[in-house]
Amino acid sequence: MEGVKNDFLRSVIRGVIVAVGTSLALVLLFALILNLTGLSDAVIRPVNQFIKLISVFGGCLVAVKGDKGWLKGLIIGFVSTLLSILIFALLAGGFNGIVGVIVDLVFGAAMGAISGIICVNLPRKKF
Repeated sequence: MEGVKNDFLRSVIRGVIVAVGTSLALVLLFALILNLTGLSDAVIRPVNQFIKLISVFGGCLVAVKGDKGWLKGLIIGFVSTLLSILIFALLAGGFNGIVGVIVDLVFGAAMGAISGIICVNLPRKKF
């Protein structure tokens, strides 16, 4: 039983690390693109949501195997979104508002649960 808990926790931590790392890399790349192209501010929010989606799905893709994909994904989505919010708030010097934070957390958890369900049902190649 202890081994199952450790495997669960290990896979969730791995997924969170991949999701946060992917999010940071993609946001930095997007900031560079914004700086070079001068795109409208209207594209920032949708692209940031897409980056979160890709990041959470990537974390789930790497970490979610076996059973309870929805739960692993939900935790990965929630925790990685929370960590991303905290990291970007530190970089920006504050939060944009509590309602936005709550919406992002719910969105992240939902994306994670859906991603976990998808990833647990993907066929895995054996090498």
